[in-house]
Amino acid sequence: MEQPQVQAVRGRLTSWQQWLIALVLLLLPLSIALYCYLPQYNSFSAPGGLVSIQDIGVKGSVHFVYVREGFTRNRYEKLSVRRSYPDAQFTRVSASAKEASDDMLDFEKLLKDDTIRHAVDSAADIADQPSSVDQLEDRENKLIEETSQYYGNSIGLMLGIGLYEEEKHVDFSKLGKLTIAGTGTLEEDQSVGSVGAIREKLRTAEAEGADIFLVPKDKETFMYEGLSNEEEALQVAGELHLRLRVVPVASLEEAIYYLSNYPKYELELDPK
Repeated sequence: MEQPQVQAVRGRLTSWQQWLIALVLLLLPLSIALYCYLPQYNSFSAPGGLVSIQDIGVKGSVHFVYVREGFTRNRYEKLSVRRSYPDAQFTRVSASAKEASDDMLDFEKLLKDDTIRHAVDSAADIADQPSSVDQLEDRENKLIEETSQYYGNSIGLMLGIGLYEEEKHVDFSKLGKLTIAGTGTLEEDQSVGSVGAIREKLRTAEAEGADIFLVPKDKETFMYEGLSNEEEALQVAGELHLRLRVVPVASLEEAIYYLSNYPKYELELDPK
């Protein structure tokens, strides 16, 4: 006589379980979506690559370094970046940092245009190759266009070296035996200015087989908190046991002197 009641209770329990399972199945993807897409801002940087100065229309042998930098707005974007660039380094930031970065990119474009102009003028001056104002401006505008896909002004030093090679018909790579890379701005007085992402640029240059890496000699002039480019580069090279040689230079002329006299100059610095 009690058997039908027991079966009814079991049936009701099964029905509630089904509703619970359905609810869980409904909430699970929603929870995952909320977890993945809930706003959480991070800035990131990752090793990029070496770019031959010839890729932007300069008949030189040296390379400049670019790194991958950007922002992620949530965990899903962060995961996507990490899958694409396993070596990426992330830093939590506020939403306002993204807006500030966008403004900074516009400012950095102006700085990049300036450093390109300085590189063109400085290389022509050191190479003692007179050019008209119109010729210099035309070259500057073409280089600004060719480098539109790159941001920041750290191309200046290597561009100046490449333009000098072009003007003087020299090859600092010794017909490709040396891979020369570097970073640093080039100022109006031909001095080499500080830049960012030194660690990532060094890791990139090492991975791409660079033999020499030029950095700003800015230990005495660095205006920000923390290590100067010169100090950081030497520290990173030691920590990571890099094969490449870090060479700090204070000016375009000093960089050209070093490369023009390599390896003789190198032996004078480090006799064996």
